[in-house]
Amino acid sequence: MSRHLTPARIDVIVAAAVGSFALAEVFADPLRPHAASIPLELVQAAAVAFRRRAPAAAVVVATAALFAQTAAGVSLHTPVSPIVVGLITVYSVAQYEPLPRALAGLVFALCGLLGAVQLARANGEDYAAGDQIFVSVFILAPWIVGRALYGRTREAADHAERAARLEREREAIVEEERARIARELHDVISHSLSVIVVQAGAAERVGAAQPERSQDALRSIQETGRQALVEMSRLVGVLRGGEEVGLEAQPGLDRVERLVEDTRRAGLPVELRVEGRVRRLPPALDLSAYRIVQEALTNARKHAGGASVEVALRYGEEDLVIEVADDGRGEGRGSGGGHGLIGMRERAAVFGGTLDAGPREAGGFVVRATLPLDGAAA
Repeated sequence: MSRHLTPARIDVIVAAAVGSFALAEVFADPLRPHAASIPLELVQAAAVAFRRRAPAAAVVVATAALFAQTAAGVSLHTPVSPIVVGLITVYSVAQYEPLPRALAGLVFALCGLLGAVQLARANGEDYAAGDQIFVSVFILAPWIVGRALYGRTREAADHAERAARLEREREAIVEEERARIARELHDVISHSLSVIVVQAGAAERVGAAQPERSQDALRSIQETGRQALVEMSRLVGVLRGGEEVGLEAQPGLDRVERLVEDTRRAGLPVELRVEGRVRRLPPALDLSAYRIVQEALTNARKHAGGASVEVALRYGEEDLVIEVADDGRGEGRGSGGGHGLIGMRERAAVFGGTLDAGPREAGGFVVRATLPLDGAAA
């Protein structure tokens, strides 16, 4: 459904159509009292416009207007629009209201319509006892249908509310993870600038006395500055908090072996395999690659249940593929929507990469991240 054509707007359109039909009925019958018919039938039609937002009120308004119309001398045999309004509003109060209010709406409509029949008889119209039974069935039928659909309506509303809540929680997790990534990127840039300051001081001290060391320092400044500019460009647009952060350098893939060893000591058998020509990565990319491995091992330790894990780093010419696979049961990880997996996907997406996670055909679970190596040093 189009976002502009909401259920509330559909009800307004239906109410306008019913109102137009009611006016056509009034002007087609010259014997009807227009002074009473026109406003009261428009009130009945208007009740359709808020039948979902306030179903009980819609029944009360429609029934009271019909009763007043009959009291004003309008025959119940003539108009069709009140029948349409009655069917819609009684059905709505049964479908959208809880049982006590739905029953109250039914009783009010039933009493109002039966009272209108008695008024019509007092005005000389021919109504027998069988007509009252017909009126009762006329009210009960749409109410029963609406009540039968009440459970489905509530279930759909609960599902929609739950989906909206989960989406809000996911957005909060994504924002939190982006803020954490931004802090780490800030640490990388701060570290790079501190290196530049140290190397510039070294180049100034050695000066002309040791030109080779001075050139090395200047080359280091150039390379570090270039990397810092790349990381700063990635930082733009990433929301973060304003808390203070330190200048300590963050870990990279050079510490994966230590991470694997620590994981082994924690009781999870892990094997590390490195393929291809190892490349030196920009600091922020190096950090995110390390964090992906770290988070994947954490997930495996939580969910793999004593299984063995293999970590593979595959360096290609254009990208780095990180694969962490276990042969456990993988219970609790579902389709890959956990908080840890959301964070890993965000880390990969910052650099234009992708991350896939899910069960393996041979059993177990695999996390596979592909990170572009644009600008990585040889």
